[in-house]
Amino acid sequence: MKKHTIHGLLIIVALVFCLSVAPSATAASAEEEVLQLISNYFKGFNTNDYELMSSIHWHSPEISFFGPGNTNAFLTRGWDQIAEVFKSTFAEPVGTISISFHNLQVIMLEDNVAIVTEYAIQTINPPLVAEQQIMQMRGTQIVKKIKGKWQIVHVHWSTIPTE
Repeated sequence: MKKHTIHGLLIIVALVFCLSVAPSATAASAEEEVLQLISNYFKGFNTNDYELMSSIHWHSPEISFFGPGNTNAFLTRGWDQIAEVFKSTFAEPVGTISISFHNLQVIMLEDNVAIVTEYAIQTINPPLVAEQQIMQMRGTQIVKKIKGKWQIVHVHWSTIPTE
Protein backbone atom coordinates (compact mmCIF):
# COMPACT_ATOMS: atom_id res chain seq x y z
CA MET A 1 0.00 0.00 0.00
CA LYS A 2 2.77 2.38 0.95
CA LYS A 3 4.57 1.73 -2.37
CA HIS A 4 1.38 2.47 -4.41
CA THR A 5 0.82 5.72 -2.51
CA ILE A 6 4.37 6.92 -3.21
CA HIS A 7 4.06 6.02 -6.91
CA GLY A 8 0.71 7.79 -7.11
CA LEU A 9 2.13 10.91 -5.48
CA LEU A 10 5.13 10.87 -7.85
CA ILE A 11 2.82 10.64 -10.85
CA ILE A 12 0.72 13.56 -9.58
CA VAL A 13 3.83 15.66 -8.93
CA ALA A 14 5.14 14.84 -12.43
CA LEU A 15 1.81 15.79 -14.03
CA VAL A 16 1.63 19.07 -12.11
CA PHE A 17 5.20 19.89 -13.13
CA CYS A 18 4.52 19.11 -16.82
CA LEU A 19 1.38 21.24 -16.82
CA SER A 20 3.15 24.16 -15.16
CA VAL A 21 6.01 24.30 -17.70
CA ALA A 22 3.96 23.55 -20.84
CA PRO A 23 2.91 26.66 -22.76
CA SER A 24 -0.75 27.49 -22.48
CA ALA A 25 -2.85 26.98 -25.59
CA THR A 26 -4.26 30.46 -25.10
CA ALA A 27 -0.92 32.21 -24.54
CA ALA A 28 -0.13 34.66 -27.30
CA SER A 29 3.22 34.46 -29.00
CA ALA A 30 5.58 37.40 -28.63
CA GLU A 31 4.89 38.36 -32.25
CA GLU A 32 1.12 38.36 -31.61
CA GLU A 33 1.62 40.53 -28.52
CA VAL A 34 3.72 42.99 -30.56
CA LEU A 35 1.03 43.10 -33.27
CA GLN A 36 -1.59 43.89 -30.60
CA LEU A 37 0.60 46.71 -29.27
CA ILE A 38 1.00 48.16 -32.77
CA SER A 39 -2.73 47.77 -33.41
CA ASN A 40 -3.32 49.91 -30.30
CA TYR A 41 -0.74 52.41 -31.59
CA PHE A 42 -2.72 52.82 -34.83
CA LYS A 43 -6.00 52.98 -32.92
CA GLY A 44 -4.60 55.71 -30.66
CA PHE A 45 -3.70 57.87 -33.66
CA ASN A 46 -7.02 57.39 -35.40
CA THR A 47 -9.13 58.12 -32.32
CA ASN A 48 -6.96 60.94 -30.91
CA ASP A 49 -6.59 58.88 -27.74
CA TYR A 50 -3.76 60.37 -25.73
CA GLU A 51 -4.28 57.97 -22.80
CA LEU A 52 -3.95 54.94 -25.06
CA MET A 53 -0.82 56.37 -26.71
CA SER A 54 0.64 57.15 -23.31
CA SER A 55 -0.01 53.61 -22.06
CA ILE A 56 1.96 51.93 -24.86
CA HIS A 57 5.05 54.16 -24.84
CA TRP A 58 8.04 53.81 -22.55
CA HIS A 59 7.97 56.67 -20.04
CA SER A 60 11.70 57.24 -19.99
CA PRO A 61 14.18 59.97 -20.92
CA GLU A 62 15.67 57.37 -23.31
CA ILE A 63 12.61 56.98 -25.58
CA SER A 64 13.00 58.66 -28.98
CA PHE A 65 10.72 59.80 -31.80
CA PHE A 66 11.62 61.02 -35.28
CA GLY A 67 9.00 62.06 -37.78
CA PRO A 68 7.85 64.51 -40.41
CA GLY A 69 6.14 67.79 -39.60
CA ASN A 70 6.98 70.99 -37.80
CA THR A 71 6.50 69.64 -34.29
CA ASN A 72 8.79 66.64 -34.59
CA ALA A 73 10.97 67.22 -37.67
CA PHE A 74 14.03 66.39 -35.63
CA LEU A 75 14.77 63.69 -33.13
CA THR A 76 12.67 64.15 -30.00
CA ARG A 77 13.99 62.41 -26.90
CA GLY A 78 12.33 61.74 -23.59
CA TRP A 79 8.73 60.88 -22.76
CA ASP A 80 7.87 64.38 -21.49
CA GLN A 81 8.75 65.97 -24.85
CA ILE A 82 7.08 63.23 -26.89
CA ALA A 83 3.94 63.46 -24.74
CA GLU A 84 3.73 67.18 -25.60
CA VAL A 85 3.86 66.32 -29.32
CA PHE A 86 0.97 63.86 -28.89
CA LYS A 87 -1.04 66.33 -26.81
CA SER A 88 -0.66 69.09 -29.41
CA THR A 89 -1.47 66.68 -32.26
CA PHE A 90 -4.58 65.36 -30.51
CA ALA A 91 -5.77 68.84 -29.49
CA GLU A 92 -7.17 69.27 -33.00
CA PRO A 93 -10.84 68.44 -33.65
CA VAL A 94 -11.54 64.69 -33.71
CA GLY A 95 -11.63 63.13 -37.16
CA THR A 96 -9.25 65.52 -38.87
CA ILE A 97 -6.41 63.01 -39.19
CA SER A 98 -6.69 59.33 -40.09
CA ILE A 99 -4.00 56.82 -40.87
CA SER A 100 -4.34 53.48 -42.65
CA PHE A 101 -1.51 51.00 -42.26
CA HIS A 102 -0.36 48.36 -44.73
CA ASN A 103 2.40 45.76 -45.20
CA LEU A 104 2.99 45.42 -41.47
CA GLN A 105 6.02 43.26 -40.64
CA VAL A 106 7.34 42.18 -37.25
CA ILE A 107 10.97 41.12 -36.92
CA MET A 108 11.74 39.53 -33.56
CA LEU A 109 15.34 40.35 -32.61
CA GLU A 110 15.11 38.59 -29.25
CA ASP A 111 12.29 37.24 -27.10
CA ASN A 112 11.79 40.74 -25.68
CA VAL A 113 12.80 43.06 -28.56
CA ALA A 114 11.18 43.55 -31.98
CA ILE A 115 11.26 45.87 -34.95
CA VAL A 116 7.97 46.71 -36.65
CA THR A 117 7.83 48.23 -40.13
CA GLU A 118 4.87 49.39 -42.18
CA TYR A 119 3.62 51.58 -45.00
CA ALA A 120 0.99 54.14 -44.07
CA ILE A 121 -1.34 56.57 -45.77
CA GLN A 122 -2.17 59.63 -43.68
CA THR A 123 -5.23 61.67 -44.60
CA ILE A 124 -5.61 65.16 -43.16
CA ASN A 125 -9.04 66.76 -43.54
CA PRO A 126 -10.45 70.24 -42.98
CA PRO A 127 -10.60 72.19 -40.70
CA LEU A 128 -6.92 71.38 -40.10
CA VAL A 129 -6.14 72.19 -43.75
CA ALA A 130 -8.07 74.02 -46.49
CA GLU A 131 -8.19 70.92 -48.72
CA GLN A 132 -7.76 67.27 -47.94
CA GLN A 133 -4.09 66.23 -47.93
CA ILE A 134 -2.85 62.70 -48.36
CA MET A 135 0.69 61.64 -47.45
CA GLN A 136 2.36 58.30 -48.01
CA MET A 137 4.70 57.36 -45.20
CA ARG A 138 6.89 54.54 -44.00
CA GLY A 139 7.29 53.78 -40.34
CA THR A 140 9.48 51.81 -37.98
CA GLN A 141 8.86 51.18 -34.31
CA ILE A 142 11.23 49.43 -31.96
CA VAL A 143 9.37 47.73 -29.14
CA LYS A 144 10.71 46.09 -26.01
CA LYS A 145 9.15 44.05 -23.26
CA ILE A 146 9.86 46.00 -20.07
CA LYS A 147 8.72 44.60 -16.72
CA GLY A 148 6.46 42.11 -18.52
CA LYS A 149 4.77 44.70 -20.78
CA TRP A 150 5.50 45.48 -24.44
CA GLN A 151 6.24 49.17 -24.94
CA ILE A 152 7.35 51.37 -27.81
CA VAL A 153 10.90 52.63 -27.20
CA HIS A 154 11.61 54.30 -30.58
CA VAL A 155 9.52 55.55 -33.50
CA HIS A 156 10.69 56.77 -36.90
CA TRP A 157 8.33 58.09 -39.60
CA SER A 158 9.31 59.49 -42.97
CA THR A 159 7.25 60.66 -45.92
CA ILE A 160 7.57 58.94 -49.28
CA PRO A 161 8.10 61.43 -52.12
CA THR A 162 5.24 61.24 -54.61
CA GLU A 163 7.20 62.50 -57.59
